[in-house]
Amino acid sequence: MGDEFEADISVRGDELWVLPRGDLDIAGAPELEETLSLAMASDAKAIVIDLRGLEFVDSTGLRTLAQAPQVEGGERISFVPGNDHVQSVFRISGLLPFRSAA
Repeated sequence: MGDEFEADISVRGDELWVLPRGDLDIAGAPELEETLSLAMASDAKAIVIDLRGLEFVDSTGLRTLAQAPQVEGGERISFVPGNDHVQSVFRISGLLPFRSAA
């Protein structure tokens, strides 16, 4: 742990890709929430959250990711699975399977 969190948006055709990197914990969750809000406010046909850049996810980060598809327009969201640790957090919490983009 200890990797600083960042979240960027990348336009790829008619999709927006949300690219979180580092440790998604209580300190990083607000930045991800802001980034997701910007993505959701767009008219993109699809929003892909690419979890491959995450090193760690705690319960606050998990909640942020799990709530994203529940908001209005959330049906546009899909996920690219992350590393084994990130996927195990989803698996243990019972949140797998989620809509996968890859």
